[in-house]
Amino acid sequence: MADTFTNTGSDYADDPYSLLFDEEKAKKAAAAAKIFQDVSVGSSKEKMKEQGAQERETITRGATEQRQSAEQAQEFGEKDEARDYSQAQRAYRY
Repeated sequence: MADTFTNTGSDYADDPYSLLFDEEKAKKAAAAAKIFQDVSVGSSKEKMKEQGAQERETITRGATEQRQSAEQAQEFGEKDEARDYSQAQRAYRY
């Protein structure tokens, strides 16, 4: 039995597909795919964080402008009421 065993250097010497599949190349390809996945997921996380920060800034700016607009409208309304009241008082006197 020991005489029939020949060392071919590969466990899959009789397998025709062993020529098509190189385990070392497959490992390198898997490592490259993993690196690409990590980079793309990492960059999309960064993009999402950046978009979130921009959105919060936009919301904050919009709310601030809205409050300022409301304050201006209130001031103008109060001034208009005071002007109208004083005009009405002056007109009533005559």
